[in-house]
Amino acid sequence: MQHRGKRSKRGIFRQAVRQFIFRTSFQDKILDETVCRTDRGEILKSLPLTMEVTISDIPDVEKGEVLLDNRARGTFQK
Repeated sequence: MQHRGKRSKRGIFRQAVRQFIFRTSFQDKILDETVCRTDRGEILKSLPLTMEVTISDIPDVEKGEVLLDNRARGTFQK
């Protein structure tokens, strides 16, 4: 197996933000959609103060926005 090295802090941060968005989202079983319940401001408020934040690493999502759906038209499927 090939050694792939250490993950960058930026990559780990972006993955943590994405996981937070999906943890707080709503999964609609009937329409098979994942709908966002937070926005960028709430994500910034939930981050620890010791973490260095680059605003461009936080996706610009809004409340009610479809993140994933079965027609591949969600925000995180483009």
